[in-house]
Amino acid sequence: MTSIISRISNYLTRETTGYNKNPNLNSEVFAYALTIILLNITAIGGFILFSWLLGTLKATLLIWLAFYPLRILSGGRHQTGPVACWVLTVVVFTALGYIVSYAAPYIIQFASLIEASGFIFALYAVIVYAPVTIASKKFKPRKKNLLKTSAIVVIILWGSIVFNPTAIVAGLDPIWPLAITAGLVAQSFSIIPLSFAKRNNLAEGRTKN
Repeated sequence: MTSIISRISNYLTRETTGYNKNPNLNSEVFAYALTIILLNITAIGGFILFSWLLGTLKATLLIWLAFYPLRILSGGRHQTGPVACWVLTVVVFTALGYIVSYAAPYIIQFASLIEASGFIFALYAVIVYAPVTIASKKFKPRKKNLLKTSAIVVIILWGSIVFNPTAIVAGLDPIWPLAITAGLVAQSFSIIPLSFAKRNNLAEGRTKN
């Protein structure tokens, strides 16, 4: 697979005009882009296959549809390598789809509370931490504000669907609002720092100074 990606990236480097100053670097860029595209496509195919076999495809797809737009706008943590990323993606979405599908009938009386709590948590995470940046990828304040605002709008739009009075009164399938909530919450966890203690210590230090 690596050799195929290398051949395609070399071909793209040769055929693309305006990128000939550093062929080796250009080839690496194309190879990385192809790897990411292939990783995402196969990961999506993986959790679709497993959730279909488990009979939880609808919930899994709704979770992914809620997760992905927010991921693009707010960023989040990445794994150390493509294999770890692939495995985590397939496992998380398959597991969440399974949990939502089979837990929904048992928690239907608490669904509204769970959904409201999930949306509040998602809004908190986005308002405080989004967009996530790294040392090599900094955004200008204007772009950061645009990404943050867009992420908030995405959550609000999903909220208008989940908390639609007509759907609530009609008592429609409880899986879809819980699946949407699960997708937003899953992404929100990925933008919150792993160590709250470290953040609190830094805040205390600034206060003392």
